[in-house]
This record gives sequence, structure tokens and C-alpha cells, in this order.
Amino acid sequence: MSAIRSYFKQIINTIHWDDTIAFDNHPFAYRVIDDLYKLKIKISVISYSTDIIRYVSKNTDFNIIIPNGVVDSANHNIIGPDVTQTFAKYQIQYYFATASHMTEDKLFQDNQTIADMQLTLNERAEQILLMNRPEIISSELQHNYNEIGCF
Repeated sequence: MSAIRSYFKQIINTIHWDDTIAFDNHPFAYRVIDDLYKLKIKISVISYSTDIIRYVSKNTDFNIIIPNGVVDSANHNIIGPDVTQTFAKYQIQYYFATASHMTEDKLFQDNQTIADMQLTLNERAEQILLMNRPEIISSELQHNYNEIGCF
């Protein structure tokens, strides 16, 4: 775990004032947000997660980019076609992502709605950083999932 922590600490040290950072909802995202706030690096946060948006608004003075869409309160997400249109307007320096599945070189999501948003964030980001360890799937099963990016 300390190697992962060290790696993300290095990443945090490359983040600059006014960078736009995208976050999926994951416990590690909150740690990154807290560390950036403690370092007084004011960023803009973009996310489809209402939990991330709520946390950032309560615990930081960061700018928050809230996408147009509909709140899916059961899953704590903002969804809809306008979400990806909002994301497509921004140049994102880092995307702290999660994926449910992976092969050797590709990341996959089992939820099509989330996958569409993640794919757009991935396309707009200069660098994608995976916060979780996805389940490995064989290349024969790829057609059952939605690709969200490559390593």
C-alpha cells in the first residue's frame, strides 16, 4: 500500500493551481482531494458523482464544475446525455478513474451510462490514473462490457 501512496503523492506534487481534475467516486479520491486542499492547491473539480461534488463543496474551497443532467439518487450520480456534453467542453489534466474490469491493456465498465461518461472524461484528460484494482476478464468476454480506455 505504501508504494501506491508514494505514487499518488508524486502525482499530487505535479498538480498545479487551477488545474481541472476529474474524479470518480472512490475512497482514494477523497484522500487526494484532502491532500490537495492541505497543500493549498486550488483546483477545479469535475465529476458525475454527487458524493464527490457534495464532499468538495463541504470540505474545500475548490471550484466545482457540475454537469447538466438528472440526479440518479439511487446510485449517487448525475446522468444523461448533457453530462458528456459538459465534460467534452473541458481540458482535464488528470482523471482519477475507477473501472470494474480490465484486460492486459484495456479498462471496462459494466454500466453503459457510466461508461459513456468515463469514456468522455478519459478522452478529455491528459492523464488517467486508476484508483482501484479491476477484475481481470479474458479477451473473449470483452463484448459483454463497455470499454472506457486503455492503460
